[in-house]
Amino acid sequence: MQKYEDELKNILSDIATCETYFGEFYSLNEIKIDSKKMPIIYIDFLGETPVDNYEVSLEFSLYIVHAAFSKNENIRDSKRYEIYTLLKQINEALQSKPVLDSQLIKSKGSKKILDAKSASAYITIFKKNIEFSINTNQIQGSLIE
Repeated sequence: MQKYEDELKNILSDIATCETYFGEFYSLNEIKIDSKKMPIIYIDFLGETPVDNYEVSLEFSLYIVHAAFSKNENIRDSKRYEIYTLLKQINEALQSKPVLDSQLIKSKGSKKILDAKSASAYITIFKKNIEFSINTNQIQGSLIE
């Protein structure tokens, strides 16, 4: 699964900083925002589901994060609208494309999961789920043709 996560990071790194998700948003009080990395996309492997004997579907969540470090309402609005542009760019980068040797990516939608004020910033986070299938018909490490 690591190679697929790494390739997703590679694809999305042209849009924003990409990192692996390690529970950074578990608690609003614990969120650490690095202004130099904004905006950022965190990638989280959720799991796999067998499709049949030859295929497995992999599901990932993308956490799209943007923050405004100003109390100025116009600046906060501009940062909030930038996240909409990021979502559009992510959709364009992933729409109907494979990840390495996978089937085409299927987007399962986006949803705002946080719009809040922390001690240092106004934070907006969207979660976008994607999935794609990979071939698993291998015997002793070699692909069956």
